[in-house]
Amino acid sequence: MIVRATADSWWVIAQAEHARLAGEMVALLRAGELVGHPRRRALLRAVAEHDNGWWEEDAAPRLDPATGGPLDFRSLPAAARRELWPRAIERYAAAEPYLAALVAGHFLRIAPAAALGGGGEALRAESDERRLELLERAGVSVDEAAADDRWLRLGDELSLAAATLEPAMVAAPGWRARVAAEAERIELLVAPFAWAGPTTFALEARRIGRGPYRDAVELGRALVAARRERLAVRLVPL
Repeated sequence: MIVRATADSWWVIAQAEHARLAGEMVALLRAGELVGHPRRRALLRAVAEHDNGWWEEDAAPRLDPATGGPLDFRSLPAAARRELWPRAIERYAAAEPYLAALVAGHFLRIAPAAALGGGGEALRAESDERRLELLERAGVSVDEAAADDRWLRLGDELSLAAATLEPAMVAAPGWRARVAAEAERIELLVAPFAWAGPTTFALEARRIGRGPYRDAVELGRALVAARRERLAVRLVPL
């Protein structure tokens, strides 16, 4: 769950919604490598599903004891992270091994052992072994998967920058971003600009009062009662 604070409220964005936006952004890229990509459809699906392991977490939001509000994804306890990523990898492993392999690669790229607590090194080793098994089943080489991961990373980081209003989220080599926001409109300025032209996407979010909330039950009720709002995310050249 992505949480952004304002003076009087919290904006809350589900990880699945962030991933969906990432997939849409990559789908409209005009990069020649992507236009004729031999696995284009499967790659775009992997981008859009890369955070599927968060579904269960976001369905039962946690309370952040430091703020009295919803817990942001960056503060998720290590034990929960160790449960989340195997779930994310295995959900599609049987039917779509390539997708699962890219999710495993994404996990290995963003989650150092230190962030996973005890057992982190073992989990990373197991996940890497599983990634190689899945790639073999999918008939995709390690080098091909690494090239494809560049696009998953870019979509993920652009979407996170829009959701958090933090341009530093975009750290993919060769890419830069700046964010401007006003009310319910977000402008994401990107360089290099590889889309046909300025493009507006929608990002679904919920806004709840700053609380503080007494417990996760009260927080959950507030989120259920909150109206779903569509934020406009406009992608423009930097």
